[in-house]
Amino acid sequence: MATWLSTLAGSFWSYLGQYQKLFLRCLHLTLAALIIVQILNSNGMGFTSAQQIQPDITTELFTWMHISIGITLLCLCVVFVIYCLSTRGVRYFYPYLWGDFTQIVRDLNTLIRFKLPESEPRGLATSVQGLGIGALSLVVLSGFTWFILWQSGSAWAADMKSIHKTLTGLIEVYIIAHGGMGLIHFIQWRYNKQ
Repeated sequence: MATWLSTLAGSFWSYLGQYQKLFLRCLHLTLAALIIVQILNSNGMGFTSAQQIQPDITTELFTWMHISIGITLLCLCVVFVIYCLSTRGVRYFYPYLWGDFTQIVRDLNTLIRFKLPESEPRGLATSVQGLGIGALSLVVLSGFTWFILWQSGSAWAADMKSIHKTLTGLIEVYIIAHGGMGLIHFIQWRYNKQ
């Protein structure tokens, strides 16, 4: 079983290498892992009605872990966004902002024929990646804003926490959809390779 998992992980790493340089691959997988940890550990957080951390060791641990990982994600997100936009350009991820739907329409036509489109510049996959970049940015910025407001004792902290929780839903949907499509592409690639 361990050998099979090791082989599968190595194969997945090679698959990602076709689309991403080593730096981006490492950053991408680190972000994905930390986001999943954040979603899971948020269930252990707890606050009183006065917006203080509930006074038990487990809740304090999960809350401060969430805050620490969140600040780490903010820093990694800044690096990720700068790297993606500087290497590919804004139009690569957001062609529709220029009225360019050509590749997106091609990709949709491919999907209608029950085939998976390849990831093309200004296409459906890269546009979805652009939405993920936006969703991640909104979530980490709202979380950091909540943290600053909470630390300063602002009356707006509770509202910002609510906004942050709502925006986290975007990332949850994105992780499932983007991750699922990525795995389907990987399975297809692996099947065609054999």
